[in-house]
Amino acid sequence: MRARSILAVVFLVAGVHGSAAEGFDPRDPCYAQLSQGTDMDKLMMAAWTMGYLASAQEKVIPVDIANATTILRNLADVCGANSQLGLMEVVSMSRKSGVDGPGGEAEARALLERFVQAGADLGGMTLALKPTEADIRAVYNEPLAGRLVAMYESMYQPGAAIGPKPGQDSVILVRTMTDNLIRGDAVLGEFPGGYRNVVGHMNPGFPIVRFKFVKAGEETGMAFDGLIYVNGRWVLMPKPWRALE
Repeated sequence: MRARSILAVVFLVAGVHGSAAEGFDPRDPCYAQLSQGTDMDKLMMAAWTMGYLASAQEKVIPVDIANATTILRNLADVCGANSQLGLMEVVSMSRKSGVDGPGGEAEARALLERFVQAGADLGGMTLALKPTEADIRAVYNEPLAGRLVAMYESMYQPGAAIGPKPGQDSVILVRTMTDNLIRGDAVLGEFPGGYRNVVGHMNPGFPIVRFKFVKAGEETGMAFDGLIYVNGRWVLMPKPWRALE
């Protein structure tokens, strides 16, 4: 969106309320600010969030109404689930993590390598990755979100387990952000083709991993997708496109 168009939206929103908005403090509880703030406050919160994420990820995130709306839906879910946290704390959970940070590649690898250890409790570790309804709704929008809630509830039953085949003792993974998949970056080609059908329902700001259990030195093996870092933990939401069928 051009600067002229952005200014037009800003002045339009300000005109609706009759005066300039007071603004917001990113350290204050974000759920209260979203619930009680004016449209101008919410627009500023969305723009601040996009700038924060862009700086952390060292990428440019276009500032437009569509992206702002998506950001606000995401914030409503995450702030609602973490009502006492400030906007800065909530958004920092979705920042670009260092190799050793929460949501980073090293953390994802350490988690997955537990599955290839001898005697691993595959069933227990798989069930520990079950997403909550809040996790699902934070990452995906309606109508897909509701369908995924039902699909994953059915999937995560006693006895459900992911894991390697005999002899597979290594992990290969690709970690990116949902932002990159939504934009259609080259990394989207590293994920199953079905993701092209669901990126329009996906929210930005979440680390996501596609992975394989393989024999050391090989590249083919048991492939999985949808390991996502949301609400401070890793969950597994595989094959989301199946909920569209």
